[in-house]
Amino acid sequence: MAGVDLEPVQTRRGWWWPAVVPAVAWAFAAAGCPTPAEGAQPSGFRELAPGVLTVIPPDRATDDALQRGDIVEVTEGLAGLRWKPELAAANTTLVEKAKLREYPRDIWCLEFGFKPPRLMDVDVPAGDLKMQRKRIWYLVYRVKNVGGRRLLTEPAEGVVEKGTRRVEAFTGPIPFMPQFVLESLEPVDGAEGSTAYRAYLDRLVPSAVEAIRRREDPQRPLLDSVEMMEQPLAPGEERWGVAIWEDVDPRIDFFSIHVRGLTNAVRWRKRPGDTIAADDAPGSHIEETLECLRLDFWRPGDERDAGERPTSVGFAGMFERMTLGGRLAATAGWPAKAAVRPADGLRALGLTWSDLVEPDSATRLAAGRASLMPLAVVLDTAAGLPDPAARIPALRNLVGDVGLAAIEELLAATAGPVDDERDRRRRAALAEIELDPEKVRAEPLRSLARIVERIEEQRRATLQRAEAGQEADPALLNSRWRGIAASFFGPPSARVDWLAAAVAKARGYETLRAIEADITTIARSAGLAAFTAARPAIEGMDDEVRKRLVDGLGAATETSRVERERMASLEGEPRNTALRNLVEAAVFGPSGPELYARAIQDHEGVEYAWVYRYEIPFGQTADWP
Repeated sequence: MAGVDLEPVQTRRGWWWPAVVPAVAWAFAAAGCPTPAEGAQPSGFRELAPGVLTVIPPDRATDDALQRGDIVEVTEGLAGLRWKPELAAANTTLVEKAKLREYPRDIWCLEFGFKPPRLMDVDVPAGDLKMQRKRIWYLVYRVKNVGGRRLLTEPAEGVVEKGTRRVEAFTGPIPFMPQFVLESLEPVDGAEGSTAYRAYLDRLVPSAVEAIRRREDPQRPLLDSVEMMEQPLAPGEERWGVAIWEDVDPRIDFFSIHVRGLTNAVRWRKRPGDTIAADDAPGSHIEETLECLRLDFWRPGDERDAGERPTSVGFAGMFERMTLGGRLAATAGWPAKAAVRPADGLRALGLTWSDLVEPDSATRLAAGRASLMPLAVVLDTAAGLPDPAARIPALRNLVGDVGLAAIEELLAATAGPVDDERDRRRRAALAEIELDPEKVRAEPLRSLARIVERIEEQRRATLQRAEAGQEADPALLNSRWRGIAASFFGPPSARVDWLAAAVAKARGYETLRAIEADITTIARSAGLAAFTAARPAIEGMDDEVRKRLVDGLGAATETSRVERERMASLEGEPRNTALRNLVEAAVFGPSGPELYARAIQDHEGVEYAWVYRYEIPFGQTADWP
């Protein structure tokens, strides 16, 4: 995409735009970069077998060269200046002229080729001038300057019509200032619950670069990210480099690598949720981002044996299919694994699967934990059964003997004998919800439900503060979440998330039964096979199944009552869509409809995507096209 014309960017902003965001500033100044001295490429390179190097063609989308947008500092910040002229066209006023402005730019994009990521043990510098043996992940890649394109508004030779636009190729030196981010949104079960978003920025490890070069091709120079940006690439020039990551979670199976710096294509938007006032600083509410290349991969991870395993190139949407397929298999196999009977448990409690649907997407937590509200509903409903003898069998059918043991352990931690310091902490936490150990012993299940509700409320409040930018430190946020539950339960607090996940699986299993999914096949499958086996039931619900689902919607919780009313107010395709979204949320959690929509897109064979990613507050989900 291309040599860069700085003037259109300045014209676009005028005095309304103070400065370009540092992360993208270099993209607008590339046209004046000096051309490096051309030298002969070393000979004797190792010849790569066909298919070893995957080459991504440059993005040549023409919409990057001409963009349109409002000058929001005028159209919104000075909206009070709107007026309707009597003797001139309406679009001649300041506010109207600031709408849908055109910003043509020269666009360039480098050709990018890569070998699948690999792992390697190398010695890296540690403290006290010592070396430490560490496992690194690395990506060997090649970039090539193939020129760019320029949008011309002058008529081509022989064209009479005014305003004709055409795209013209051009060549020139292009800088490459790379940024490589390896990230995974894959939930990974662990002893302390589950984790979700993990991201790793490439590191400068000179000792590792030399070891990688000897392994990959001793004759071929490999540049790190700093060396790569020292000189622009001359027209037609290609270079080889390596991106390196340290301390990557070895349990990761599915991950993406985002490469920024391959193109100067840019997007901008008003920061979501911002309101522009007339006296706000120009540009203070605008976000910009460069286009980046997303590469998807998968490899079997293992925290105990993180040895060399082949990494396969994925395709956009594969992560969602594999992730949802894994959830489906775990859900379908849950009754046999945990020795539970979810249908009997829900029936004894007077609940349906829809009573346990998590309220909305706002309940998603950054650490990947399931909402605790369905668990609170189960505990509170069990406490309200008129026959006390029916409570334990109902819970056993829903969460199994392991779940009952977890409940007993939580109650013992809350109301049983503990040391003085632990008792002081739990009494302080219980007092905030007008409880104490004595009251917990008197009404154990109802008290436990109230405690779980309190933990969820505080988790949501913490997440809202993070989204507002008041708490953005991931370590602090996760520590705060752990501390909330630990203040009530101490070390057994991890059992809360386990119980919440058990209730979610029971809900998902009953939902699969309700839509007549092939549960046996799903339980015996994994990944893509499980997802494929479930699709006919999720996407092919007939009128009889839909009617049975609507008639069977529960009314025990506020969420289910709202869903009943919503279904009653809809008909035809809107109701079918709403019902399917509800089913997906019940099986996969509140983010299910969004993940499922991405998973079923026809992406087979596509191993990359060009995306625009804005910075997001911690606690929200990154953009996965």
